[in-house]
Amino acid sequence: MNTVTVEGFTVTGREARTSNAREMNGEGVISELWNSEALPSSPLVAVYSEYESDKDGEYSYLLGRKLGDEETVSREMAHRRVPGGEYLHLRFAGSISPEAVVGLWRQVWEMEELGKIERAYKTDFELYGEAGFDLYVGVRS
Repeated sequence: MNTVTVEGFTVTGREARTSNAREMNGEGVISELWNSEALPSSPLVAVYSEYESDKDGEYSYLLGRKLGDEETVSREMAHRRVPGGEYLHLRFAGSISPEAVVGLWRQVWEMEELGKIERAYKTDFELYGEAGFDLYVGVRS
């Protein structure tokens, strides 16, 4: 288990409200956001925020890109501030697929169930690259 300190940053993109139950039974919105023609060309960032409760409640999912220091937020796009702080860091190397993402999240849920981590349920995020992605889960310090 690798915990890292992350500096805060802002993400802009398209956002929707969902839950893990909806995503798992085919009624979710995450795949629609991924299939959108409006995806940025820069490295993608997915932000999970505004948790209703825990992994079983609703949350907001924003898919977009990091804003540069001098950029302003477009009115047409949603934006979300990822706060700096302590995050559990997991890495997936390989071909990105929905199964790979869910597989990494299942590891997080198992660690939480076993009492190995205590999630903050404030903000979590994924950073996507060409050969995999990094998952950052907010934890209580």
